[in-house]
Amino acid sequence: MNSKKKKRTIEWLLKKYLSFFEKFGMTKENIVNHYEEWRLNRADIIEDYLWYIFNFLLNENAKQSKDISSFYKRNYEIYMQMLYLRRKIEGKPANEIQRALNYNRLGLNIETTPYEFDVIVIATSDCKACKNIDGKIFTVEKALEDKIIPYNHCERKQGCACTYGFRLRRGGENDRLIRK
Repeated sequence: MNSKKKKRTIEWLLKKYLSFFEKFGMTKENIVNHYEEWRLNRADIIEDYLWYIFNFLLNENAKQSKDISSFYKRNYEIYMQMLYLRRKIEGKPANEIQRALNYNRLGLNIETTPYEFDVIVIATSDCKACKNIDGKIFTVEKALEDKIIPYNHCERKQGCACTYGFRLRRGGENDRLIRK
């Protein structure tokens, strides 16, 4: 049995990711031409080029975003693609990407939700490190400290999949939602 994995090519990248990259204004010609230049001084590993593009998109999004909500929404799309690549294609844990994704979702909710809210941890059942935090409620301020989820102690093969849920705050005599 051959244990070598098949080498991926630029054609694979285009087939799998071109429609995603087109959302960000990238064209097939642009990607292929830049790849030819990029690989001159590097190992010809298409996954490395894909990581380069994802990081380029994150950087450009930060520079070109005109409002914070759009910034977070586009980052979310990029992080989801990165998470998929790391876990499903490379078969590696993606704790640092999950952390960035959670932090990004929190930022998006802060910007787009007109009400005060708390953060609820939604943990997986197959990791002892997060067993005690599943369903726990924290303030937004505590979540922003980024110390709630023990990403680096995750026991899952594909890495941490814990995420945040959000619960709107209620108060007053009529138990109404509290506006920011």
